[in-house]
Amino acid sequence: DTKTTRGALGVGKWKDQQFIAVLDQFRDDFAAKGVKVALCKRKSGKGTYRWLEFIDVEEAGGEYVPQFDVANFSGQIIKTVYTKIEFPHGVAVEELKQWGGRKKLKEKVPIFVERMLEKYDLFQEYEQMVDHVVEAGVGSNTKMWNITKLKELMKVYQPIFKAKGVEIFVSHKQEWVQYGQHGGHFEHFRWIEFVDRAEQPSYRPQRDAETKDSRGLEEGCSVM
Repeated sequence: DTKTTRGALGVGKWKDQQFIAVLDQFRDDFAAKGVKVALCKRKSGKGTYRWLEFIDVEEAGGEYVPQFDVANFSGQIIKTVYTKIEFPHGVAVEELKQWGGRKKLKEKVPIFVERMLEKYDLFQEYEQMVDHVVEAGVGSNTKMWNITKLKELMKVYQPIFKAKGVEIFVSHKQEWVQYGQHGGHFEHFRWIEFVDRAEQPSYRPQRDAETKDSRGLEEGCSVM
């Protein structure tokens, strides 16, 4: 019933939870025929994008999980100047703060990271990595995070974590903040993602520093 559905969702503005409530009414019908349906959403500085994914469960064979599935968002957020980056269950995020980041990294382990470390017995490896990142992941003069050094450090620890079922990535987003007509400055946002491959077999970081240039743009892209 198009009219009823549109009325429930709200004409002119998508309402995620209401959309999911309507979608829930049809999930079992699709599942009975081997199809999973997911409402997906991604935010960026250019806007918010939503789409439906229809997944052939047999064809996917457990190797694909929609990472932007609204119903599977964990509540973890990286908030930048212009947007909010959301993460699904099965991904744990630790932000590398621009100011006082080295101290904050050693003070407290985010709860989602802690749960994953406990699940895979990775506390010792994590503590070793944190010590190494704090010591060698910054510039020699400013002691601010250096994305090139952080990428090299991730390469050291990626095989160690992967051996226990967790992949790690360092991510980077850079945004220009304008001061009226006369100038501005760049804000940098960096974080580490811990991906549980048992829960997220197909997950790809949204802002993987390995596939971005120094401005946080995809390699191979140009700015016009």
